[in-house]
Amino acid sequence: MKRSIVLASRVFHNRISCNISRQLLPANRKFRNDAVRPFSQFKGGQDLLADSLAFGERRKIILDAYFPSGIDVVGMLEYPNSEGKDIEDERPDSLHMNGSILAFPHACYLWKVSKPKDVTLESLTMVLLFKPSSEVLFIGSNKPLPPRELNRIQKEFKKKSIVVEQMDVTTAMGTFNILNGEDRRVAVAILVDGDED
Repeated sequence: MKRSIVLASRVFHNRISCNISRQLLPANRKFRNDAVRPFSQFKGGQDLLADSLAFGERRKIILDAYFPSGIDVVGMLEYPNSEGKDIEDERPDSLHMNGSILAFPHACYLWKVSKPKDVTLESLTMVLLFKPSSEVLFIGSNKPLPPRELNRIQKEFKKKSIVVEQMDVTTAMGTFNILNGEDRRVAVAILVDGDED
C-alpha cells in the first residue's frame, strides 16, 4: 500500500514554482523526495513581524540582541525630522541597555536585579503598576528562579489576571517581540546575570 503526500508552493511574482512529492515506501518506511527546486533557494519575501511592529501611532519596543552586558533595544530612540538631510544611515537604530530590563509594548526600563534570587514580588511591582495592565509577564533568566518565590509571584499576579511564565532569555525576548507585534498587552523581565559562563 503506497501513501503519498504532495506539497506544492507557487510564488507568482517571481514566476517560480516548486512541487515536492513524498512517497512513503512501506518496506523501509523512508521518504523519497522528488523536488523541482528546494525551498532553501527562495530569496526575498516579506517580514510580517517588522510590518506589524512598525504599525500604530507609537513606536513599539523590539528586543534585538542579548549580550552578557545587557540587551539591544530597538524603538527607544526617536530623532527629530531632518528636513531633507540624508543622515538616516549615520543614526544608530538600537540602544544598548546595560543590565537587566523590564520591557512593555512601548517602553523599556532598567531593572536593578542581577541574580535569580533578586527576582521577587517586590522587584516586579512596576509591572503591577504599569498602565494599561499586562496580560502576560515573561521572566527571562538562563538560571532557574527560586521555586517558592516564583510560586509567590505567580499567585499574586494571578489575582490581577496576569499570567507569569519563566523561560530562558532568548525565548522570552522572541515571545515578547511576537506578542508585541500582535498588539497584545505583554511585559517581559530580562535578567542579565553578569556571572554567566
